[in-house]
Amino acid sequence: MVKKMNTFNYISAVSFFLSSASILFIPALDLSSGLTASAYVVAALFWIGLLCGLGLQILLTVNCKKLKLKSSGKKQRIPLAMFLLFFVVLIFLIICSTKNKALLSVCLFCTLISLQASIIIRRKGFLK
Repeated sequence: MVKKMNTFNYISAVSFFLSSASILFIPALDLSSGLTASAYVVAALFWIGLLCGLGLQILLTVNCKKLKLKSSGKKQRIPLAMFLLFFVVLIFLIICSTKNKALLSVCLFCTLISLQASIIIRRKGFLK
């Protein structure tokens, strides 16, 4: 059962990465003439990856509670600290109203991926 839950955790990690990586394509989209097919593909990739990752994490949380598994580590603090750092930088960039879309996209990507890594690492601590 734990091996199957580890597999779900890895699938969740890939889903979260695809969701976060889709944000990096936003500056390359040409939105001046309306929404193109590529914009819909990027949006679908973001939402499908995010919903699959969250759904699997919810499923894993329920199963960990049923099996009464306890966390065996505090490694999730590092990505959580990185999330807070990137979040502060992102807020600063938004307040300064920067026009650089690529910088905002990279900072948003780093913010999301660090938060999602914290979730994945925390669940991995339960599954050891």
